[in-house]
Amino acid sequence: MAPTLPRLTWLLALAACAETTAPLPPPVEVLVVLHRTQAQLTVVPVDAPSESRRISFAAAPPLDAGLALRQDVALVAAPADDAVLVVDLQAGVVLRRLSLPAGGGAGGVAILDDSIAYAASPGTDQVVRLNYRSGATAALAVGRTPLPVIATRGRVFVVSANLATGPCGAAPACPAGASWITVVDPITNQRATGIDSILLPGPGNARYAEVAPDGLLYVVSQGNGLQEARLSIVSPVARAELGNFGGFGSDPGALAADVGERLFVASRTFGLMEFNTRTRSVVRGAGAGAAIPDNVGVEVDSRGRVWALEAGPCTPGAPGRLQLLRDDLTVAQAIQLDECPWTVAATALPAGG
Repeated sequence: MAPTLPRLTWLLALAACAETTAPLPPPVEVLVVLHRTQAQLTVVPVDAPSESRRISFAAAPPLDAGLALRQDVALVAAPADDAVLVVDLQAGVVLRRLSLPAGGGAGGVAILDDSIAYAASPGTDQVVRLNYRSGATAALAVGRTPLPVIATRGRVFVVSANLATGPCGAAPACPAGASWITVVDPITNQRATGIDSILLPGPGNARYAEVAPDGLLYVVSQGNGLQEARLSIVSPVARAELGNFGGFGSDPGALAADVGERLFVASRTFGLMEFNTRTRSVVRGAGAGAAIPDNVGVEVDSRGRVWALEAGPCTPGAPGRLQLLRDDLTVAQAIQLDECPWTVAATALPAGG
């Protein structure tokens, strides 16, 4: 018997609302590790570390200046080549090589959106606006020896290490004075209107920076590598330093913030240290860091899990490790990597790539 009119109407409406295709699977979160002494990335799925894979490319080491990720795109700074490489993480290939000013090297990299990024050229005291889709570039003069680059609050914050040339004696770096930050408007590619420079009182040689969930910028100034380093807190809205703190020894490095109030600070000498962004206090400082030997990198994934990089000796054939840490920063899992892993960052690869 044919359905009645009300039933037929209901069946037609149900058919119209039915999904025509199944939903895509969720993105796959991965950690991307840049190896300092090899032209290589290692892509590690956070939920299946044993399924990691390598992406090799042509570039001269050392590769330790900059790594920026957005979905399936990685931008890798290649200082010896005066270039930034655009890598497709899904296909495992280099899409293009973006040239920076000759002789300037390559420093930190920050991605703004699906086509625009900024990269530091420390040897020429410039930052370069990159269209990493088309390959177009445009340079802008900033402070002396720019290294980290951070994009936040609609502006680009270029951190200048302020290094001098000439002999350093036993010191590994030669700061010419305090570091500072140049604020850039990415729309005009000019210095921002109003306050366009932020002084970072301290030993100079600012090398690492991170934006925490509180919206503030945290910057490590290492000085000459022999003296006490400082951690500066900077407001990107007021464009001013709010305070700075010691207690991290002479060689603090990479930073990573969780979704709460924990800021982690890597150190080859003191392991993984911790700063509380709410109380503005050192929780684990020099001499009290989590025991991660040769700790050069740290990242927090989307589930709040902390991952630390152990570089190892960075000699041919000597492996490093990526370590998953518990909340108390003890090691829950260790994953062996190839030689000299140096920088780690997280991204979510789109499904179906």
